[in-house]
Amino acid sequence: MEADQRIHKRFNPEGLTAHLIIEPPPPDEEIVLDGVVVDMSYKGIKIKLAEPLNPEVDNAELRIIIVLPESGVPVSIHGMIKHIQEKHECGVQYTDQHTEDELDNLMFECVKYAAEPE
Repeated sequence: MEADQRIHKRFNPEGLTAHLIIEPPPPDEEIVLDGVVVDMSYKGIKIKLAEPLNPEVDNAELRIIIVLPESGVPVSIHGMIKHIQEKHECGVQYTDQHTEDELDNLMFECVKYAAEPE
């Protein structure tokens, strides 16, 4: 097995839910998908979806809404679908519109949540 060569370590904030909204929406209707965060890092996030992802939205831009586990504050992350696995998992790369401070705050709270004993 090859060692992970990622610059930014991934972690799993178990039980963290996410809502994906495809932007801009297709002409007929807005697409909103629910899922659970599989893992995340400073560059992207992998989400397991409750329903299969339509292949038409491959490489689509989207907005991810995550409610921070400690504060209960909803956070909006903008990104682009980079890959789809078995139509139920998608990898999203964050767009450049987020500041380093915004990502630091998100990662801090989610890492803290992932590390807390149950």
